[in-house]
Amino acid sequence: LSFISPLRYNALIDRGWRRAGMYMYKPSMEITCCPQYTIKCNALMFRISRSQRKVLKNFIEYLENSEPGSLPSKSKVRQPDVVHASNQERHVSKSHNEKQDIELDSCNFKNGETGPSDHSCKSKNLNSSSCSAETTPESRTYKTGAQLASSSKKRDFRRLRKLKKIAAAKEVPWKDLDVRELGTQPEPPTLSDRLSRALSNKRLELKLVQIDKENPESTFNKTFTDCYNVYRKYQVAIHKDPPEECRETSFKRFLCSPPFEGSQDEGGFLHQYWLDGKLVAVGVLDLLPWCISSVYFFYDPDYSALTFGTLSALFEIQLTQQMHEKKPDVKWYYMGYYIHTCPKMRYKSQFRPSFLLCPHKHTWWPVEHCQPQLDQSKFVVFDTEAPEEPAPTEEQFGSLKVLFNQQLCLYSMYKVISQEDCYEDILPDFVKLTGLENAQNICIYN
Repeated sequence: LSFISPLRYNALIDRGWRRAGMYMYKPSMEITCCPQYTIKCNALMFRISRSQRKVLKNFIEYLENSEPGSLPSKSKVRQPDVVHASNQERHVSKSHNEKQDIELDSCNFKNGETGPSDHSCKSKNLNSSSCSAETTPESRTYKTGAQLASSSKKRDFRRLRKLKKIAAAKEVPWKDLDVRELGTQPEPPTLSDRLSRALSNKRLELKLVQIDKENPESTFNKTFTDCYNVYRKYQVAIHKDPPEECRETSFKRFLCSPPFEGSQDEGGFLHQYWLDGKLVAVGVLDLLPWCISSVYFFYDPDYSALTFGTLSALFEIQLTQQMHEKKPDVKWYYMGYYIHTCPKMRYKSQFRPSFLLCPHKHTWWPVEHCQPQLDQSKFVVFDTEAPEEPAPTEEQFGSLKVLFNQQLCLYSMYKVISQEDCYEDILPDFVKLTGLENAQNICIYN
C-alpha cells in the first residue's frame, strides 16, 4: 500500500480483506487448508456470557485483592487464555507480505486476491432484521410454573416461589402460569456497568494512543519502547519466535505502520493496558467509519492468568459502544478471521451476536447458522440465493484508474496511448476481488 482512506479500507474488509502493516491480503478460501471467515460482532446488541462474566470477575478480584505490582495467581484462572483478534492470521500475513503488493487510493496492485462491501445481514429463512439478534414478543417463549419446578437453577426456584404466591392469590393452578405474571424484570447491567468497577480501580489505566511516528513528543513515541518490549516477550513466549527475529524494525513494519490518511478519530491506534504503572498489554486497532477492527493483540506472558484475550475483546466492544455515541454509524466490532477448524479461534463466536461473511456473495450470516454447516465442510458458501455480481461492462473497465508514466490515467485512455497493455489480464480478477465500486476508487500500478 502507498496509502488508503479509512472509508475504502472499511469497504474492503467487508469483502474479506485484512491488512498487516502496509500490506493487504485476502485468503484463497476454496484452496486453503483452513478457510478464514471475516467475523464481526454487533457491539450495540452485545450481551456478555456467563464465562465472560467469570473472566471479568477474576480480573476485578485481582485488582481489588492483590498487592500492587504482584503477578496474578495461576491457580485462580477460570478458563484458559485465547488467541485474540488476528494473532492466528499473523502467519498468513507473513507469507502474503512478500507476495502481495497492492496500493490503494494511489497505490500498487499485484497478484492480489479478494472481494465488495456489503452491510446486509442474511440467513436461510431469515431476513436482515433477524440478524440484529432482536426477538419479537410474539416469538419469545416464557417459562411456565411446571418448567420452573423442573429447573435446578436457584433463580428459577426463587421465581417459582413468587409465582406460587400469585397463583394462590388468584386461586388458579400455579403450574399453568408463566413468568410474565411476575411483572417486568429489571434490565441486566450493561457492559459499561460491568466494566466500570475495573476501570474505577486506580491500579488500571487504559490509553487509546494514535500511531504518530512523525511527532517525537507524541504518546506513541514516548511509549514505543514499552510496547516493543511487551511484543518481543509475547512473541518469544507464546508464538515461540526466535528472539533474533523479533526485531524492532519488524515490529514497526508489522504493527506500527498503518496506511491511513485520516482525521484524529480514525486510523491506526494502540489500546494500551497499564497495571500499577506498567504496560502489560496492547491492542492494535483500526478505527474506521462504521467499525473498530482488531488488527493484533499482545500481552506480557507473566499476566496470562488474567485471560487478556477475552478481557481485551470486552474492553474493545465497550470502546465501540463509546465511539457510537460520537459517531452513530459505528456499531460493529471486527475480530479479524474466524477459523472453525482452529480450537483457539472458536472463542470469537462466543461474542454474540456475531456474523460471518459469505466468501462469494459478501453478505453477513449469524454465526450460529454457519457453525453446523462448517462442522460438515471446511469451506461453505452461506448465501445460496443472492445472484452473482454482474460482469463489468467495457465502459466500466475503461473508468478504472491506472498509473502510467507516474501519472494518474483512466484505463480507456491508457489503452490508446500505451503500446503494450499490461493490465488486461489482471483487471478482471482485480474487480472481482475488490468489487466494482472499490476498484473504481483505487489506482492500480503494475
